[in-house]
Amino acid sequence: MSESSDAYYVAYLREKKARREVEQLLEDSSRQLYEKNKLLEQQITQIKSQQQSMLQQEKLATLGSLAAGVAHEVNNPLAFVMSNVDTLYLYSRNMIDALNRSSISLSEDKEQLLVIQDDLPELVSDINEGLIRIRDITKNLLFFARNDSQHQVEVKLQDAIELNLKLLKPLLKDINVELDFTYNSSVLFTPNELNQLLVNILLNAIQSFIPDSERTAQINVSVSELNNKTVLKVTDTGCGMSDDIKNKVYDPFYTTKPVGTGTGMGMSMVLQVVQKHNCKIYIESAIDVGSTILI
Repeated sequence: MSESSDAYYVAYLREKKARREVEQLLEDSSRQLYEKNKLLEQQITQIKSQQQSMLQQEKLATLGSLAAGVAHEVNNPLAFVMSNVDTLYLYSRNMIDALNRSSISLSEDKEQLLVIQDDLPELVSDINEGLIRIRDITKNLLFFARNDSQHQVEVKLQDAIELNLKLLKPLLKDINVELDFTYNSSVLFTPNELNQLLVNILLNAIQSFIPDSERTAQINVSVSELNNKTVLKVTDTGCGMSDDIKNKVYDPFYTTKPVGTGTGMGMSMVLQVVQKHNCKIYIESAIDVGSTILI
């Protein structure tokens, strides 16, 4: 073999070796990239799962905030239903005793039956009214808590606001609420997410008031139309927010509430719901003046 042939063969072997090294390097890089991609997919899935878990935790925390008030609201009609049932039982015993006596013509029996006759319709009506209130409260709470509807449907915004205000009624005792529904609009929304959005915004407004403050505690809720868009506006006369707090209000886990009383996910979840439904949210606030949330 000539010298030139040897040089060519050596170059060929060198090139072949280099090609194999490049191919091996490419294969290693591809394998590493694949493994990293799989790990990234797993992490994304885990993050989504954690996100859903946190949102569910926020939902449970919100329900917890409502639970005491709703229990009180249920106890009121329940108390007079039970009292009226006791009275009804006593009346029934007296009626049976009077009817069983042969001397039913006695004035005492007649007077007792007349009292029962006068009271009975009102008694039954009160019981029915109390049971209807309990049914409505339970129905509203179950509708709020439901998690089966994941599809956007036409929802009457006015009805959704009124439902959430009913659930929050026990927390609104010292707060004046004014509603302006001159424009009653249907919006395309996922019902349970709309409820979450509304109750978080309303809860924040309620919790913005300082106990024993001399200022009038008031919340105004209005639905209007602007440039063919539905506008929800919630204004409170609470303590307001500084610019620093306002800039952090959507940060996950950020809260100004005492430890153990807030998850810090409320407004973060509101922002997520707003963006998911192609809406926009604006906040105006000033210390000792109050806050306005516009969606």
